[in-house]
Amino acid sequence: MTENNVHFILTHFSGQEFEFPRSIMTARTNGQVFVDSEDEMMKYFTEANFVDCRINGYPAHNESEMNQLYPSFIFIDLDLSLCSTCKYPIRKLDYILKQTLKKIKEEIDGQSTVLWTGGGYHIYQPIKIVTKNQEKQPLETFKELEEFAPFTGNDLTTEFIRFAENYLTDGKGDSKHNPSINSCLIRIPETINSKYNEKVKIIQKWDDIEALANPLVLHFLDHLIQLKIENEELKKRKQNSDSIRNSNKIAWIDKLLETPIADYRYYCLWHILIPYLVTIKSLSEHEVVSILTEWLDRCNKVNKIRWKYPQRIMEQLRYDKGYPPISLENLKKENLDLYNLLKT
Repeated sequence: MTENNVHFILTHFSGQEFEFPRSIMTARTNGQVFVDSEDEMMKYFTEANFVDCRINGYPAHNESEMNQLYPSFIFIDLDLSLCSTCKYPIRKLDYILKQTLKKIKEEIDGQSTVLWTGGGYHIYQPIKIVTKNQEKQPLETFKELEEFAPFTGNDLTTEFIRFAENYLTDGKGDSKHNPSINSCLIRIPETINSKYNEKVKIIQKWDDIEALANPLVLHFLDHLIQLKIENEELKKRKQNSDSIRNSNKIAWIDKLLETPIADYRYYCLWHILIPYLVTIKSLSEHEVVSILTEWLDRCNKVNKIRWKYPQRIMEQLRYDKGYPPISLENLKKENLDLYNLLKT
């Protein structure tokens, strides 16, 4: 029966560039392993007693081929945790499933495979996107899309299958689920999901027809345009931030941050460094903690600090009132030893 189910899952990949090699994973493998045949796959699954058996929805490829794979498979994860606060979680999840399948039918005329995994539903939908000549091509070859590739942080096929999951579920899919062409790991019916100690069950089978996903391309283009806008805005904010930071430099304090010192560390935090980084440099709390921890680590090598400085930094940040750091002139009056140390 499991062998038949493996073959059933493999039918979802009949329209892809090639069936094997392909990565799989089981409860006994240490991560993904590559197999070259259905028989080899069954050997791994049998050795694992059919526990946590998964297979990649995309064929194996080397790094140079990443931009040559075309979108051929959509994997949607509807996890029961999405409805954890609902009075009737299963009923709510069933409703989300129904609405998702309805949208898949309306948008791309697809009839998907649906599995119950023990902790939710998996939806598997083979697709194709074709050119005017009815050819399947990588999205990178589409003139309308190629300029946006640098803004995704992924190959366009990975970006597309993530977009498609979010779009077809109206944003109700598992937010932690981020499949890629390297990790689109789907389950095999009748194998065991160890997390829930349940067998994976078939709820609905696909109709053996690759859904034509061209109608999603325009929506995907809108998504890419938005990514580009956000990327450019982020770049502009970073440039502005860098400009502000560069114009708000106090040389002797920057020198202090580069100098490990044996004494006066607590004084420096309270009177100089935290006011400088927060008030003058306008850094985030995370950035301040990171910079000061690194500085104190170096100071620790000169003379070990007796107090726990990560906690002390956070404590001082809570008490910071937004005052500027002490001036060099006042430092000379208030702490001549430290002043002389910084002047040398």
